[in-house]
Amino acid sequence: MLLDYILIEPNPIQRLHLSQLFKKIKILNFRGEFSNALEAQNFLNYQSVDLIFIAAKLPVYSGFDFIEKLNDPVEIVVLTETPKDALQAYEMGLSDCIAPPFTISRIEISAQRVKNKLQLKKQVENKLNPFIEIKHDLKNEKIILNSILWVEAMGDYVKIITKKKKYLVLSSMKKFMEKLPSEQFHRIHKSYIINLKRVNHYSASYVNIDGKELPVSRNKKKEFRQYILRDQ
Repeated sequence: MLLDYILIEPNPIQRLHLSQLFKKIKILNFRGEFSNALEAQNFLNYQSVDLIFIAAKLPVYSGFDFIEKLNDPVEIVVLTETPKDALQAYEMGLSDCIAPPFTISRIEISAQRVKNKLQLKKQVENKLNPFIEIKHDLKNEKIILNSILWVEAMGDYVKIITKKKKYLVLSSMKKFMEKLPSEQFHRIHKSYIINLKRVNHYSASYVNIDGKELPVSRNKKKEFRQYILRDQ
């Protein structure tokens, strides 16, 4: 995992020195450097990053003022020469506060701390919102399992239906069903796999999901009823 970062430092000599150090740290991926908070904010209005290295003292308004104005959550490492800034960084729950001399080893410790934090956060999110990874339009995408309404057979492909988007994936229904948790997904027909949590209502011959009636095949009726009752 690479950390996309920007640097906000008003002193051009210090900015150059820090940039040279950052380039030697393999887990850091440079996205931009700025001399003041306004330039950085303009960049962040259109781009996102994982990490911001920011000087506590900035023109126009301070680094801490800039941090408080951020709209999106991002990890922050404050660069300062004042001990009280370290206390303020701690009180604000920032990732780290580094004082001179700035060294590769010290910056690397800070960057690794951020990486570990983000990886742990991602693992927790994946447990809370399990997903399936697919290949769609020549790129890999993740789909949150709870967002899937149903899966439909389309020849050599399957079509995954969600509220916001439809995905076409090269796979058989049998192979795709093997990737899904059986306690949540059930095949009700040779052409349909449904998300049991998304069923609005059902009868002996169909299920209704998001206003769409999907057929339940004759040989699947008893099994489906057992699954749906268990899920209630």
